Amino acid sequence: MKLRRQSGRGIFTLALVAVVLLGGVTRARGQAYRVIHDFRGWPDDGCEAVGVPAVAKNGDLYGVTNSCGTYEYYGTVFKLTAPRSRAGAWTKTILHDFPGGQGGGYPTSLVLGKDGNLYGVDYSQTIFELTAPNAGDGAWTYTALYTLDQSQGAAIQGNLVFDAEGNLYGATGIGGDLGCEQEGCGTVFELKRPTIDGGKWRLSVLHTFTGTPDGAEPFAGITFDQKGNLYGTTNWGGRIGSGAVYRLTPPEKKGRPWAEAVLHSFGQDGPMGSHPEGPVIFDSSGNMYGTTAFGGDLNCQGGDGCGAVFELSPPSEKGKPWTYATLYAFQGGNDSSYPTGYMVLDTEGDLYGTTLTGGEAQGGTVYELRPPSPNDGAWTETVLHAFTGSNGDGDLPESGLTWGKWHDLYGVTLEGGECQSPGCGTAFALQP
Repeated sequence: MKLRRQSGRGIFTLALVAVVLLGGVTRARGQAYRVIHDFRGWPDDGCEAVGVPAVAKNGDLYGVTNSCGTYEYYGTVFKLTAPRSRAGAWTKTILHDFPGGQGGGYPTSLVLGKDGNLYGVDYSQTIFELTAPNAGDGAWTYTALYTLDQSQGAAIQGNLVFDAEGNLYGATGIGGDLGCEQEGCGTVFELKRPTIDGGKWRLSVLHTFTGTPDGAEPFAGITFDQKGNLYGTTNWGGRIGSGAVYRLTPPEKKGRPWAEAVLHSFGQDGPMGSHPEGPVIFDSSGNMYGTTAFGGDLNCQGGDGCGAVFELSPPSEKGKPWTYATLYAFQGGNDSSYPTGYMVLDTEGDLYGTTLTGGEAQGGTVYELRPPSPNDGAWTETVLHAFTGSNGDGDLPESGLTWGKWHDLYGVTLEGGECQSPGCGTAFALQP
């Protein structure tokens, strides 16, 4: 299977000594999974749904498809209106069809602002806004807010995030310093909201990645902590070459640069994991969680490893290193493999996420990781759903999960569904 995100950078073979805590694999306990929308493709629907859905207060979902729509190729912005009951039918509405050219196309992510407007990114690195209509049945208005040039970054794949003032932040997978690995090693940027109506949004590059010992290719989105620091992962680079977890600290005085610190570096296909492709999340105690696409159990996938879930705990004293632990190493086969996208936590400390491959049909999975009991030091994995790509089911859930209405989990798949092979993708709900 050809995975959608690949890198042409060199491979470094390193050996690491680590303790991998392997929990048991269990099967789903009757979770209620269902497809809530089956994308139909051109001409009246999108295909290849990407990005974790944005959830409105009333439970409606907003998202993008990377292709299809009225103009056949360029994608859509869609809305799924939640039913009154969990078992009811969701209603799809196309809010915007991308025409290509100067009108943009191939969107990769979408977020919902406090103002009720939608903000996203397309393949040309244009950050756009869709303004809600004044009347409930009116048309949404598309506005291109800013287009990044190569020196500012390119290949934005993770979701944008807002600060308290409504400014947007994001990471670019390449671009920036074009002397770094030819295409650039990526950037983190801020897009500042105008102070007056009709004013221009202004972009500032907060950090330009340099590879080693810094990171490279921050494909995943970024995460704020409560102090205003930004955190994320890079797919390559770091001190030993196979990715890093980084922190960006805002300056104490306005106009000074943000300070970057590498909190952890990954070695090539090591037992501690390698090549993270998803963002990080925090629990209420400030512990950080993330995934690596490879590494972990090196008996899996021909020695490359099938990926892992990790935890980084903050130091007790300022200036000390963060403490790294591998919580679970995926085992491939009927278990999961190649974790990507957004994880979420529940109130009991359980972690939920998706893998791009693995499961009985190798179409990817939704998994749950449960913390150890007081008498057992191992986290336990449960495969909540294994995607089949057949009989209307989805395939390749690369974007991860979000909580939504009825405290269900929601996500999208790149392929699968009833559309002709390989399928146009689906939106799904799962009641854990």
